[in-house]
Amino acid sequence: MREEEQGEGSHELLRASGQHLGHGLKWTLSVLLFMLFGAWVDSKVGTSPFVMILGALIGAGAGGYSLYYHVVIEPRNRENGVR
Repeated sequence: MREEEQGEGSHELLRASGQHLGHGLKWTLSVLLFMLFGAWVDSKVGTSPFVMILGALIGAGAGGYSLYYHVVIEPRNRENGVR
C-alpha cells in the first residue's frame, strides 16, 4: 500500500512540474514573439530598437497576465466552484 501512495505522489509532482514548466514556456514564447515582431517592424520603419523593446514589454505583460490567471485565478475559481 505504501508503494501505491508513493507512486501517486510522484505522478502528481510530475503533473504539477509539467504544468508549471508549460506556463514558463508560454511566458518566454510570448516575450520572444512580441520582441521579434517589434524587431521586424523596426526594420521596416527604421525606428530600431524602440518597437522591439515595446514588443518585449507587451509580451512580458501578456505572458505575466496569463501566468497569473493560470496560477492564481483559475485554482481559486475551481475551489469556489466557479466555471
